[in-house]
Amino acid sequence: MKKFSNSIVNGKEHLFVISGLVISYLLIIIFVLFLFNALSEREELRLQMEAEQAFNSVFYYIKDDPVKANDELQSKGILGVGVYSYTGTKVLSLGDVPNILSKKIVDNFSTWGSKTTGGTATYNYDNDTIEYIRFINRLTVLWDVIDPTLVKLSDFKAPTVSFPDVLYIIMNGTSYKAMKTRLQMMQILAIFVITILFIFVFRIYRNNRKYRIKLDSQRNLVNLGQAARTLTHEIKNPLSSINIQLAILRVKVNPSYRSNLEIIQSEVDRIKILTDKVSEFLHNPEGIPSEFELVEFIQDIISKFPSKIALYSYSTFYVKMDKLRARSVFENLIKNAIESGNNPEVEVIIKKGNKTKTVEIEVKDRGDGLPEGVKDKIYDPFFTTKTTGSGIGLSITKQFVTARGGSLNLFSREGGGTVAQVILPTSANHPHRSR
Repeated sequence: MKKFSNSIVNGKEHLFVISGLVISYLLIIIFVLFLFNALSEREELRLQMEAEQAFNSVFYYIKDDPVKANDELQSKGILGVGVYSYTGTKVLSLGDVPNILSKKIVDNFSTWGSKTTGGTATYNYDNDTIEYIRFINRLTVLWDVIDPTLVKLSDFKAPTVSFPDVLYIIMNGTSYKAMKTRLQMMQILAIFVITILFIFVFRIYRNNRKYRIKLDSQRNLVNLGQAARTLTHEIKNPLSSINIQLAILRVKVNPSYRSNLEIIQSEVDRIKILTDKVSEFLHNPEGIPSEFELVEFIQDIISKFPSKIALYSYSTFYVKMDKLRARSVFENLIKNAIESGNNPEVEVIIKKGNKTKTVEIEVKDRGDGLPEGVKDKIYDPFFTTKTTGSGIGLSITKQFVTARGGSLNLFSREGGGTVAQVILPTSANHPHRSR
């Protein structure tokens, strides 16, 4: 149980749930197919049973009350009865039957005669009829062209038809066809409904998962905000004390040392400005957006780094974003790439995004890459793989990018290293142009 819980925590919940849903869906579909196959077989048995009943009824009247044979044909939905030789040639008939049986039936006479003692009923899809064939004992039939009747052997002295002869009964098959059609439609409808329910359940789970991810992200931001407020408060308190002591020192120390005090004062002021910015960033991640050309903006950032960084872009892209926050985003990503290894070979690629009106910025390196199992934690506040890192850089970076409707993704680079991918919407007022 503990191992299962850990797998859920490590991000395998999605795999377990989707696998469970797919397996359940397949099992239900198999059950539905099995059920309707059983119903179809039941209809086949019913077809055979009705054909047997029709044969027994007709055969009874042929032997005992031939005069009622025509009435029985109509009441049982029988279109015709015929007696055929082994060659398939009609010897005697009553009702509408073919003069010669089909070659398929004739070819199977010997097989049927040796393997079955009952009759065989089949559905003819060409004319929507049920054909019943059975081998019979001696039967005497009188055929009158004007008034066809079946009479007893004692009343008829014509030549008789002797065993083995074949009795062929053709019945109306519209009800059987209608039932088979209904079963097929019900099967299709059942599979369709199950598929819709599966999609519905999957969408509920997906939306729920997105909500939980968003909730976790918001919880992380809350934790980050609380930590930042605590740090800001804890930093500002000693800064106030330092400012007081600096004021005292300005009065008491030798004027020749006042330049040193000014250095201390400037550093204190810088720390105070930094804490104010962190607090402002967390309370207002969007800042004051303004339009600017992205390639020149990133080129200016790259020029501030002493390391050699390659920049590739063949178009101009305008984005609308707070410049301070944009600078923080790309400075942090480039800095991480430079610190990723001894020879990271950092390069920045700016290109048109896959989605309409987006720009894609990739910061690539050949450093040590992402450690195994940290992909889901790298955006957590205060989580870091560095010995000297604070762990808030990527959290703030992701917050700034998301606030402008963009996305930040980190993934391993083929051949080693890491790719930090930022996708931002481009400005509608300045469509990108090739350089």
